[in-house]
Amino acid sequence: MKKDEWKKLFEHLDETETSSIEFQNVWRKANRKNWKRRLFQSAVPNVAFLLAILILTPLAGYYLINPEQVLHSAQSTANDTKSHYDLSGKVYNFPNQIVIKGETELPEGAILTIEHLESDEKTLISKGKVTTTSDGYFQYTTNRLERDKEYIVKVMLYPHLQNDTIKKLLGSKGKNLKKVENEESVFHYHYKEVEYSGLKLVGLVNKVEDTTQQVTSEFLVSEQEYETVH
Repeated sequence: MKKDEWKKLFEHLDETETSSIEFQNVWRKANRKNWKRRLFQSAVPNVAFLLAILILTPLAGYYLINPEQVLHSAQSTANDTKSHYDLSGKVYNFPNQIVIKGETELPEGAILTIEHLESDEKTLISKGKVTTTSDGYFQYTTNRLERDKEYIVKVMLYPHLQNDTIKKLLGSKGKNLKKVENEESVFHYHYKEVEYSGLKLVGLVNKVEDTTQQVTSEFLVSEQEYETVH
């Protein structure tokens, strides 16, 4: 090949390569804009998806960790009535008085009947009633009579004595009281030849020594537990 022919060939290659480079630059610039637009367009749904994940994950975790609590909350919303109304309390032995303090899950105005008996549980000394506060608490005070004697106190919830609102919560004839956690505290009685279910707790009032300065206390327990211990 002659020298002039080599020169033309190289010039042709240079022009071709240069045009190819320029074409690539133009293509890259054009497609760079398209790439940015596509990136932005694809990022919008991705960001929305990530935000949804961030919002739903804590909620899903709460439902998975606390399924019973969530279910209970849903049931409470659907039905305001509770499934149990346990009764608890203590007897405080003062030298001249007997004080009974306790609580129940019943609303304000629930009537509790208190009996103060001799230790043989046959001789009734006094009987009274007390109503629960807005928090379900109650307190009852009676005279001790003699310091060197033991006494028995009983706290009872009779469904037939309650107002209409509480009767509805307790169910017909106190049927809802059968669901209490301490089933032994449930007792059955008759009123006007109709059987009811109520709650009953018993407490021991200890002797008080003349020299003691300490106020002792005893838990209210079911009759069955009281008979087992004493």
